[in-house]
Amino acid sequence: MSGGLGHDAAAANPRLVGQVGRLAGLTRRVASVCTGASVLAAAGLLDGRRATTHWFYADELAGRFPKVCVDPGPVYVRDGRVATSGGVTAALDLTLAFVEEDHGAELARRVALGMVAYLQRPGDQAQLSMFTLTPRGDDDTVRRVVDHVAAHLDADLDTPTLAALANVSERHLSRLFVAQVGRTPARLVRDARLQAAHQLVTTTGQPLATVARRCGFGSTEAMRQAFVARFGLPPSQLRAAAGVAAG
Repeated sequence: MSGGLGHDAAAANPRLVGQVGRLAGLTRRVASVCTGASVLAAAGLLDGRRATTHWFYADELAGRFPKVCVDPGPVYVRDGRVATSGGVTAALDLTLAFVEEDHGAELARRVALGMVAYLQRPGDQAQLSMFTLTPRGDDDTVRRVVDHVAAHLDADLDTPTLAALANVSERHLSRLFVAQVGRTPARLVRDARLQAAHQLVTTTGQPLATVARRCGFGSTEAMRQAFVARFGLPPSQLRAAAGVAAG
């Protein structure tokens, strides 16, 4: 079951939910992508099971379906014959796990290469933990800006740009962020970029210049300085300590 903006309406549609439950009884595996977990939950397929969804909607899923053990951390979760995955790209990792299970590791590797996927992440690898652990807040403006930051780390994310996106003043946006997530917009952006870069450095072999560009650092040197300030080590040493070979 795939997710999307219509997941709430889908989960509230008794005809759709009934069909999902019926079809689930005819299959050997049931899986959801992102917020599609809400439909599986509505069908009772996640009752008593551990499940995940996109980190941004985890609290909502847990609140609506208390019988589900929601874990916002992993890329994907498999509990018996039911699997749930995090945000959109996590579905790729889950799909590759299915391919490997059914057809072997070699074919899964070839499929990954064909899709230009660097590697298949294990299911227990964390989604971006900075966003998982950061309070989403109750304000729609804050949620919208945090979501934008998460999806556009390589874009211009200075406070004036984010304030214009939210259609509020810079001062008002900063007040909202301090009250809702305990940090200014600029601080959240810095933390988000650093966390994303740390994950890419320690779990993939992407060149450091590529990581710096993808995560919005102005240069590899700027990223190196940020790593030393936060972690006490440059990216190259953290990668070596994690046992990851550079690509």
